[in-house]
Amino acid sequence: MSNQEEQQARVALGDAIRTIRPLVTMSREGLVVTALEWGGAREAAYETAAAAARAGDLELREQGSGTVPAIEALTKAKPVVIFAGDTVVGAKQNRIINITVWLPPAAVTAIPVSCLELGRWNQGSRFQADRKVDYGLRAMMSDQMAEVAAMEVGPHPQAGPQAPRRSHAADQGRVWAEIAAKEARYGERSRTAALHDLYAREAIDTAELARAFPCPAGAAGVAVGIGGRLVAVELFDAPTTLAEQWPRLVEAAASAHADHRRAVAAGYAPREQHRYPDEGALGRLLQRAALAAADAIVGPSVGEGLDIRLAGHRVRGGALVVGGRPVHLELFRVPD
Repeated sequence: MSNQEEQQARVALGDAIRTIRPLVTMSREGLVVTALEWGGAREAAYETAAAAARAGDLELREQGSGTVPAIEALTKAKPVVIFAGDTVVGAKQNRIINITVWLPPAAVTAIPVSCLELGRWNQGSRFQADRKVDYGLRAMMSDQMAEVAAMEVGPHPQAGPQAPRRSHAADQGRVWAEIAAKEARYGERSRTAALHDLYAREAIDTAELARAFPCPAGAAGVAVGIGGRLVAVELFDAPTTLAEQWPRLVEAAASAHADHRRAVAAGYAPREQHRYPDEGALGRLLQRAALAAADAIVGPSVGEGLDIRLAGHRVRGGALVVGGRPVHLELFRVPD
């Protein structure tokens, strides 16, 4: 990968961020969801992992006899994109996908993952694609990916020859600690410390809340507000991808909202001063992200394309760029 390719990826990402505009804002019980549009929307050239798994076009399995930080994805005739924050369940233990990966067709690709279930390691080998984790955990994972990228590349993306990206590994201890904290806020613990057990217990409430947010036609992204603050922005390169992902994204937002309310009730988080993000919150986050894109760390992704990590003033995020175009972007507000 040349310096020119890296710079072109940064420019493409920055340009895409500058075209993001709000389309429709919806709210209920303090959860705010804004559908977004952007100038880079196009027709998807891939299947999503959720759709490919349903169609039998994607097989997810343990790598060899099983290893915590990686699983294998076997594709058939079509390329598949599996998104950061997606989960897989079954096999030896449930996992979260650490980064967004473009899986080439007819290939076996090792995907970086983290464990979401501390107390189970059995003889299973096959996974099923499942829901996305909540935006709180996703923000922590994205922050870890930025930290790892900075350590592995060097002090600055422009500081001379760069070491190749060696991993996309998360701090497993921090992931388990966050799951334990979520269980403490909920007031119940899973027998195997499985995050999905907590999600199952809150499923009726989060599903009811999620139904209040239909996907607007033509949207390609979403912004999520919780506790009076804008917490996340997520963009896809195709409106059809967002439409397919929308119920899972809103479910993830509803879970994060429920966790925030439990944290406030238990005194772990302060009560919000206002119910909804102010009108300029989205613009400020996007402006910071566009500035951060200029100095983003660019490296080869696990599958095809380039993995980009940006870390700016009160914003962190990651993106996958394939063929010079952003395929997926996630941004998270860094708390004050």
